[in-house]
Amino acid sequence: MDLKQTLFSLSVQTACSGMEYRTAGMVKELFAPYCDEVREDALHNVIAIKRSKNPDAPTLMIDAHMDEIAMVVTSVREDGFLNFNSLAGIDRRTILACEVTVHADGGDYYGIVSAMPPHLSTEADRKKTPAFDSLCIDVGFDGEKAKEIFSAGDFVTLRATPKELLGNIVTGKTFDDRASVTAILASFHELRDIELPFHVAACLSAQEEPGLRGAKPAAHGLCPDEAIAIDVCHALIPECPKERTAIMGKGPVLTYAPILDRDLTDKLVEVARDRNIPCQLQAGVGTTGTNSYAIFCTNQGVKTALISIPLKYMHSAIETLDLQDVKNVGRLLTAYILHRKEEMSHA
Repeated sequence: MDLKQTLFSLSVQTACSGMEYRTAGMVKELFAPYCDEVREDALHNVIAIKRSKNPDAPTLMIDAHMDEIAMVVTSVREDGFLNFNSLAGIDRRTILACEVTVHADGGDYYGIVSAMPPHLSTEADRKKTPAFDSLCIDVGFDGEKAKEIFSAGDFVTLRATPKELLGNIVTGKTFDDRASVTAILASFHELRDIELPFHVAACLSAQEEPGLRGAKPAAHGLCPDEAIAIDVCHALIPECPKERTAIMGKGPVLTYAPILDRDLTDKLVEVARDRNIPCQLQAGVGTTGTNSYAIFCTNQGVKTALISIPLKYMHSAIETLDLQDVKNVGRLLTAYILHRKEEMSHA
């Protein structure tokens, strides 16, 4: 499996929260060769299951979300520009002069987030981060034509082509969280010919960005005995606090937090060290901001762990990570699943 090409192919897909159907088909095709069942639910979660021969076997759920940060058109101006607001997760500091795609009923249209030239702004304006209601999108049409094509409610996604930097470093949009989807796929690829004494259900979930929404009903339906959520975390860059970041290229990050099962996390750490898979440890508070929170309190509770991929410039069009970290997340998932298989065979 070509890890980089798979990530790049997923990255360029435009599928914000509420539009996951645009990438669900591709995700189903990717997982189908390694699964006994692949389906899409009403929220456009993709559920891919590698089944045990024992129908009553326990279930391990592995989750990564498919949706991406986005914006939404709020009105079409008389001059043809589009007013917009954040739909989920957009940092307005990063979108001035960004290229975007506006998803209208009639198709996808190229646009640019307008930015006041410094020559025409005051010194006070240049020190401010513009509010969304002072920004607009230029689609190149006059008011009459723009009103024919666009309307309030049209989704807007960031536009970027993934690229290689030096070494194993790559940059692009939507690596949050399609890098995790790629890591899960890599694990399924490695396990394709291995029979397991338990079901492994991958949930490639919808609507994480606006509030961890898709994973909860998926977990409710799967009724897993334990779960591992895969997401990204902040990688260290200048001026960021070291205690709240991880080092890119130093391996997956395992989190200890009140909502996360300590025994399961300890076991993942043990497996990583036994298999010489580099890993980092991090303390979490509150909900962790990931689907682990949506899963752990489902039904009567689910033992849940969180594995994260260090990522620079989160929620921007230039998210940056080390492919070796993605590979090692896949390795850790595979190693843990094989460890559980061995444990159950000796039980």
